[in-house]
Amino acid sequence: MGRYSGKTCRLIFMLVITVIFFLAEIVAGYVGNSIALVSDAFNMLSDIMSLCVGLASSRISRRAGSGRSTYGYVRAEVVGALANAVFLAALCFSVSVESLRRLGEPEPIDDPLLVLTVGALGLAVNVIGLLIFQDCRWCPRSALVFYAPAGVRAQPADSQSKEKNQQEGQPLNIRGVLLHVLNDALGSVVVVVTSTLFYVWPLGPDAPCNWQCYVDPALTLIMVAIIMSSAAPLVKETTSILLQMSPPDLPLTRIVDDVCQLPGVISIHELHVWELAKDRNIATLHVNVSAELQDFTSSTRTLHAQIREVFHKARVHSVTVQMEFGQADQEGNLCSTPCVSADCLKNSCCPGDPKETGRNVKLSCPSTEVAVNMEGMQNLLGGYRGTEDKNCQITMF
Repeated sequence: MGRYSGKTCRLIFMLVITVIFFLAEIVAGYVGNSIALVSDAFNMLSDIMSLCVGLASSRISRRAGSGRSTYGYVRAEVVGALANAVFLAALCFSVSVESLRRLGEPEPIDDPLLVLTVGALGLAVNVIGLLIFQDCRWCPRSALVFYAPAGVRAQPADSQSKEKNQQEGQPLNIRGVLLHVLNDALGSVVVVVTSTLFYVWPLGPDAPCNWQCYVDPALTLIMVAIIMSSAAPLVKETTSILLQMSPPDLPLTRIVDDVCQLPGVISIHELHVWELAKDRNIATLHVNVSAELQDFTSSTRTLHAQIREVFHKARVHSVTVQMEFGQADQEGNLCSTPCVSADCLKNSCCPGDPKETGRNVKLSCPSTEVAVNMEGMQNLLGGYRGTEDKNCQITMF
């Protein structure tokens, strides 16, 4: 493909034909006096913006990180998808207002044959768009890497896990384009239905409006409702990513339980999990471990790898673990390495007293006193001999 990837060529091709039919529909809609055709034309305009956002975000997201953008620009896709969904919602509002006005003041379609022709061509364009992007729904993403500590080699998952990751890694911009194309296909169906009614049962120049005049705005309102049912989840998902909320399908409680069951772990706190972009999960946590492990570098490194493996199984592949040695307090949820000064606590990521805010209480290990002895950790202190599961293989050098 040269300088353009297959996905980029699809976006450019779809952008060209969408611009052409947007101009055709907007002119035919006003000439034929069809609110459904005009609304479908503005949906085409939102498609144009969606395709432009997809092209721009795809290019921007590949930029390398810098001093100010240490994560790079991978969230450009999320911001573009949110802007696209909000714009679509605004269009739905304006179309709804016009449809309600048409219900109060019904008007016939002046040129049903023209509207029917343009609507059928628009439907054909949308079907082409669906065929173009159907195989791109599962576009492969960059391989997900298990970052193992020094001395541990992370090997790629098996083919079944790779296939699952590819299917779950649908880019937000492609998802937005597909939603727009599906909604435009529905709008074209409305245009074809209403224009067919007026073409089969035409109204005379002086004939009053009958039930046919109400079909166009009524179906348009139904189309708006369906469009909003598709746009609202996209707004919710992109907003939750920008707010750095935990992924809704992430088993956070199970992760905490699995980490707490590892030998040598007394408690965990300051656990934060968020999505950098779609299916790119990041986590940070503080782990209070037994003081006996402080003098065993290899065992601490092994425990570190085991914690990462727990998160890896939960599809969190970038984890920062801060080890804290020594017994926790009676509640087992307070940080033993707080801010260097009490004055800076209010500027931390989670200001306030955990006892007052309830922060991390539900995400901590059981609050009972934990006594860890050397004999109970003999497997851990004996050295890491490697683990193996269906998703990840870890071996020592």
